[in-house]
Amino acid sequence: MNKQMDKWFFMRPGFTRFRLEPDTDPEYLFGASDRRRRDNLLGAIEEACYSKDGHKAAIYGDYGLGKTHQCKNIIYEIKRQNLPIKPVYIKCGAYGTKDPFHKLFGEMVLQHRTEELQNIAIEYQRMVQKGQASPLLEVVHSEEVHRVLSRGLTAVELDEVRNSMRWLGGEAKVEMGLISRSLPPQLKESQEFGAVMRGLAHMYQAVEGKVLLYLIDEAERFQNITQPDAFFSWAASIRELTEITGVGLIFLIGAKTRNELPVIFVQDEIVRRIGVTNYVELMNPGRDDLEGFVVELLQTVILKGEVPKAHQDVVNKQALDSKVPDELRALTEDDPERLRAYPFEVDALSDFIEQVTSGDLASKPSEVLIRLQKAAQRAMRLDARTIDAKLVSDINAEGF
Repeated sequence: MNKQMDKWFFMRPGFTRFRLEPDTDPEYLFGASDRRRRDNLLGAIEEACYSKDGHKAAIYGDYGLGKTHQCKNIIYEIKRQNLPIKPVYIKCGAYGTKDPFHKLFGEMVLQHRTEELQNIAIEYQRMVQKGQASPLLEVVHSEEVHRVLSRGLTAVELDEVRNSMRWLGGEAKVEMGLISRSLPPQLKESQEFGAVMRGLAHMYQAVEGKVLLYLIDEAERFQNITQPDAFFSWAASIRELTEITGVGLIFLIGAKTRNELPVIFVQDEIVRRIGVTNYVELMNPGRDDLEGFVVELLQTVILKGEVPKAHQDVVNKQALDSKVPDELRALTEDDPERLRAYPFEVDALSDFIEQVTSGDLASKPSEVLIRLQKAAQRAMRLDARTIDAKLVSDINAEGF
């Protein structure tokens, strides 16, 4: 057996499957509605950095709408457009009821590359010595945090730099004797986390001219923090971080409605700092949106003529060939409607769209991609060159 999906379905160079993933395919965002959402958020991020501010937002919507893919696509676009922003992606862990805030904050610090932070800190100290930047103590207002930012992050040994990052992230029992023996064993208070973030943000702006932007995914897990002392500590710390104008914070939250948001995000003190208008609900796409999503994806992935304009700048240059293979033309009998629907038959595509817009898992791009991939795999097993209505029906019957 030597079947390969890319050859079987006449895929463009660079594509080997229909189910695209956030980590491996961040450059692609299908569907006009998804791109409008992306462009609105990306525009707000860019506008905020003009004044060296960081955009704050809470993006929420049903599970499976593609929030993670939008997040990764935004990071890709920031880099592609060379915006003066340093994006940092955080995926929330499985927090316990009384986990301390450093479970999140530690990840925010440690997601920076060790060598990169070392270089930033060293260059900042050079700027201070030349009188081109203010001493960090004037920025962070904490002698302990200042000491580790200026001494620990500039250490020669990367292990010492990494230990300093762990301490700055709030981790306990970190060996810091080589940096200073008078440091507290652990950072715990919201003001201390704020001091660290102000220092990091200030250094990045001074050295690289970039605004730090943390994209915090799966923030619905904040709901797990229910023990009163832990909850108030998290609320105070998030309030502290959202007060820092030079840091961007975007929380992506799985929540079907605003009423299902984690309690922390509906506290007046947090809402005021993020901004009421920066709470954005992602709505489930309708039938036309989902059909557009599928048709655009198929046009991009398969050699069916021109690549859609939205993807011409990011697709593999070899994939821009607009010629339809002779075998595919014969398979679809030179019928434009059959070519548009391929690898589905025309009626099968219509049935497929109806199925993914109804039921408990309706209107979710993630479910569309899973079913599309499964249908293509099933067709290959059956030696079918197209996906017909019976195959679509059979796969739908296998679900819940």
